[in-house]
Amino acid sequence: MIPIKFHHIVVQRRGSPDVLSWKPVEVRTPGAGEVRIRVEAAGVSGYDLMIRGHWFLGFTKTPYTPGEDLVGIVDAIGPDVTSFSIGQRVAGWTFGHGGGYSEAIVRPVETLVPVPDGLDPVTAAAIVTNYLTASLTLGKTAKAQRGESVLVHGAAGGLGSALLQLSSLAGLNVYGTGSAKSTKFISENGAIPVNYRTENFVRRISALTDDGLDIVFDVIGGPRQLWRSSRCLKRGGRLVMLGMTSINKNGAAVIPLSLITAGLVALFPNGIRVPMSPSMLSYPAENLDWYRNTLSDLLEKTATGCLKPAIAAEVPIAQASEAHAMLGEGGLVGKVVLTNPT
Repeated sequence: MIPIKFHHIVVQRRGSPDVLSWKPVEVRTPGAGEVRIRVEAAGVSGYDLMIRGHWFLGFTKTPYTPGEDLVGIVDAIGPDVTSFSIGQRVAGWTFGHGGGYSEAIVRPVETLVPVPDGLDPVTAAAIVTNYLTASLTLGKTAKAQRGESVLVHGAAGGLGSALLQLSSLAGLNVYGTGSAKSTKFISENGAIPVNYRTENFVRRISALTDDGLDIVFDVIGGPRQLWRSSRCLKRGGRLVMLGMTSINKNGAAVIPLSLITAGLVALFPNGIRVPMSPSMLSYPAENLDWYRNTLSDLLEKTATGCLKPAIAAEVPIAQASEAHAMLGEGGLVGKVVLTNPT
C-alpha cells in the first residue's frame, strides 16, 4: 500500500511560536480498525502552547505534531471497518498523542464519533477538547449540583466558555471573570460578569453572595490567584484547578508553586476541598464509552443550538505559528481553530 504525501506542522524544538513549521509527510493507508481522515479543522489549546514552550517529564518529545482535537472527512478505511464510510464527517480526540495539525491523519475508529448533519467542522472542532474537559470536571471532579453557585475564571476563553455554557445548562448560578471585551459574552451565556482588570474579584464575589460560592474553576493558576480564588468559597466549597495559563507569563515554576498553594488551602480548617481532576490524557482513553457517548451528546446539543461555542479566530493550519502567537497574547473570546483550505 503506497503512502500519500500530505503536509503537517512539526515542532522540532521547544520555544516560541516560530518553532512551528509546515513540512511534507507521508500518511499511510489505514490498517485494521483504522480510518484515514482529511482534516478540515483542528483546535488550538493552552495545552498545545504549554508543551511547545516548555519541557515536562513524560510529555511529548520533539519532534512532534501538535493537535489534540480534529474534525474531518473519512477518505480511506481499514479492511474490517464497518462503523464509518468514505465521505463521512467525524470528530475525535488524540488523547495526548497530537497529530491534529495535519492535512491528513490515521486514527483508530474507537476514538471517533460521527458529526451530526449540518454541523460545520469549525464549530464541531471547538467542542471536542474544551467541552469534554468541562463536562468531566463538572460531573466527576466538582460533582456540581443544580442550584449551586460557581465562579469560572477566564470565562471567555476556550475552556472557560465551555464551563460557562455547561454550568448554565446544568442549572448552576454562574459568575465569570473576564475583561471588558468579554462582559457581553459572559452575560449572554447566563453568567454575571466580573471584570478582573477593574474589580477585585474577591470583594466583588463577597458583595454578590451571602456566604461565598460552592465552586471555583480556576484555569489561570499561580499561588496568588489560587489563594484569592479560595477566599471566594464558602465553608465546604471546592477549588478546582483546571489549567496553568499563567505559565505563559511566569514560566514553569508556577506549576509546583500552584500545587503547594493548593495543598495549603486544603489543610486550612475551613472545610474547603481541592479535588483533583482525572487526567484528560488518560481518562477518556480508559473510558471509551463515556468519551464517545459524551462527545456525541455534546455535538448533538451543538447541532440543535443548545450549545454555541464561540470561535475567536479561524487560521489556516499552515499558519499555526500565528494562531499560537494570537492565543498566547490572550484577550480572545472563544476558541482558535485551524482550518485546511478546501
